[in-house]
Amino acid sequence: MQKKLKDVADIKFCLSGSGKGSERTKWLMPINLLENNMVSEIVTNDNYQREKNSKISKEDIIIKRISPSFINYIDKVEDDVYASGNLIIVRAKKIEAKYLAYLLNKNIGKMIDAYSGSTIPSIGRKDVEDFIVPILPAESQKVIGELWLSSGELKKLRNRLSELEKIKTNYLISDFMNQQIGGRKNG
Repeated sequence: MQKKLKDVADIKFCLSGSGKGSERTKWLMPINLLENNMVSEIVTNDNYQREKNSKISKEDIIIKRISPSFINYIDKVEDDVYASGNLIIVRAKKIEAKYLAYLLNKNIGKMIDAYSGSTIPSIGRKDVEDFIVPILPAESQKVIGELWLSSGELKKLRNRLSELEKIKTNYLISDFMNQQIGGRKNG
């Protein structure tokens, strides 16, 4: 069986309100979304008016509307963080959220390709709402979703290990060079 995304999830296109906000707000901005469910930072400012229904919750799926190549599944989030403009929040209601995140991540390129002739490629409302979701048994959805999320976590760990190996190698080379030229002993 298959259903449209709009039939299995709530979809919210976020727009930053015009004008300065009345209070400092924590924002998730499109530029801060990275691959493998990583977020570089949460920005705090009062530059925009926040919308009540753009508050981000655990298990939300965030899609960058402009030039996305991946999605972010929110497995943990600080209190009172809001999605800024050009983000789409998808909240699973009749389907496993991680499974839905996997499907969207796998097919996000097909949605944006529909507008490849435009100056700034973006995803339209119809592309998201009419996205076809294969409905598998609940246990299968859970297994696929967990496997997808675990794969992303493994990629994060590999990236971190690579960064640490680079730091270690640079330190060892620098230390060796200092020993060769007497850098530590001679100042």
